[in-house]
Amino acid sequence: MSTCRWSNWRIWSHASDREGRYLSRRLCVLVLLILALLPASFLPVETSHAASSIEVLSSEQSATFSESLRFTLVAESTSPVAEVILFFGRDGDRLVRRVYPEFQPDLRVEIDHVEELEPGQYAPGTRLRVWWRLRTADGAELDTPVAYLDYGDERFDWRTLTGERVLLHWYGRDEARAQDLLERAEEALERLEADTGVTVDRPVHIYAYNNQTDMSRALLPRSEGYDDRVLTLGAAVDEDTMLVLGTHRNAGMVVAHELSHIVVGMATDNPYTDLPRWLDEGLAMYAEGELPDGNRRALEQAVRTDSLLSIRSMSSYSGQAQQVDLFYGSAYSVVDFLLQEYGRDKMRELLNVFSRGTLQDDALQEVYGLTLEDLDARWRESLGLDPRPTVVPAVPGKAGGRGDDDLWREAGLLLPHWVIVGSFKPVVA
Repeated sequence: MSTCRWSNWRIWSHASDREGRYLSRRLCVLVLLILALLPASFLPVETSHAASSIEVLSSEQSATFSESLRFTLVAESTSPVAEVILFFGRDGDRLVRRVYPEFQPDLRVEIDHVEELEPGQYAPGTRLRVWWRLRTADGAELDTPVAYLDYGDERFDWRTLTGERVLLHWYGRDEARAQDLLERAEEALERLEADTGVTVDRPVHIYAYNNQTDMSRALLPRSEGYDDRVLTLGAAVDEDTMLVLGTHRNAGMVVAHELSHIVVGMATDNPYTDLPRWLDEGLAMYAEGELPDGNRRALEQAVRTDSLLSIRSMSSYSGQAQQVDLFYGSAYSVVDFLLQEYGRDKMRELLNVFSRGTLQDDALQEVYGLTLEDLDARWRESLGLDPRPTVVPAVPGKAGGRGDDDLWREAGLLLPHWVIVGSFKPVVA
């Protein structure tokens, strides 16, 4: 239905309402006929503006390791640039950062954006992809071609030794030490494949630092108390990259440990879940070879005093520095029990199930036919201990009832988790 609207005209009539409505309809029809007969050149038309011309005169990106990224852009347009968006992220990742840098809209824009970084935010050797999106006031839009920034620790003059599956980056004068680390890394990968069936599908990068001060700038900080009390000898910092304190006497064991994290991570990567920490760290400790003395003593002490951590409590890190030796010793012991009792093929099957994003309780049930509590009981029995007592919810105020701390200790909890149900507080071990 067509409607004739008069926005700036008013028709005055002393006739009756009926006559007025009739007159209005006749005037509306008359105007429509006149408009239909007018030459097209007299009719209002929608103006179509040609798209503005946007020219990028320069675009650069640079990095100061562990401190900042810097992005600069100079562009001109025939219409004022109204919006500029900077995109950047790790090459290969679907997620990228979107930044709206400050600038003054104009026909020419010059942008100098600095993105502050935390230590360890990006691993040495990370490749970043970068591009800009510009929009003008009249709606024109331009995406610049993707550029790349290789983010490296430029503080040192790195050299590289190439192995069959490992690239070892080092600096300084001790090439013999670097060569020894490379050989230890290759041996660790062979042992990991033989024991668990896990293989490497792409080269692994190892950055060997000469001292803790040098390496600290490449590591993500943890809590202040933790970093003060625990010396970090190595860390897997990316999917295919690890750092190691190469001058330490245990550097070879550290390389084996962190390589396990990388290789197992490649084998179980999925968008849904991570490996439980007891399995990830247990495999890494197993890859080292013999259990280090500090971890062995902590484990033996816990067995003697029946104070082992529960496997469920080891599904995540405790964050308590005094528990570190026991945590790693216990994780090694659980993995050693699984390999000795059920064999390499079952371990490989377990990792395959985890690669589908399966939760640990379901994965253990599917592969071993065990619940997490069943596994905990069998592991304890292999060490000469009785199964863990069943935790019974404590009723507040009941005479003779056990306190919360007693329940936590019996459950072997590091970080207790409460489920509140009415006046009861069941402990989830």
